[in-house]
Amino acid sequence: MVKYIKKCDGCDTRVEYRNHAKISLTTNASQFNNLKEDMQELIENCNLSYPQLSLIFHLSNNELENLVSCKANSTQNYDEKIQLKKDMLMFGFELDAKERAVLLMNNLITDYLFSTETLSKIIKVTEEELIAFRQNQIIDRTVEIKICVNIVMLHFVLRV
Repeated sequence: MVKYIKKCDGCDTRVEYRNHAKISLTTNASQFNNLKEDMQELIENCNLSYPQLSLIFHLSNNELENLVSCKANSTQNYDEKIQLKKDMLMFGFELDAKERAVLLMNNLITDYLFSTETLSKIIKVTEEELIAFRQNQIIDRTVEIKICVNIVMLHFVLRV
């Protein structure tokens, strides 16, 4: 399902949403044709300022201004990082926190070949609690919060 189509400087950008995921397909666009629009969108929707954006994207104020005004080039890798951060700030927090933690937990189990027993020992909960959490059963709220926080922290630590 196409959510909207926006045109800018001769490029067509089609944005599709499938199961809460955003897929952007851009044709005939220069590297930073939409960067200024993206930054303005972040400023308006998230109540951010340029100094905050420069910190978020690890750029000086001058570097950010040069990129937005197309006075500087960026690598494809950096473009992807900017796009990922922008998408996360705009759309990434629409998932339920527990749902996100379960997705991260499943990724940890798959990517690192963890068993639920191993994972439960690392994050300091019982395996039964972890399995119940994973199966969306009702568990103690304190345990649920502990699992969510520790899964996110473990995911962060292993991905650094």
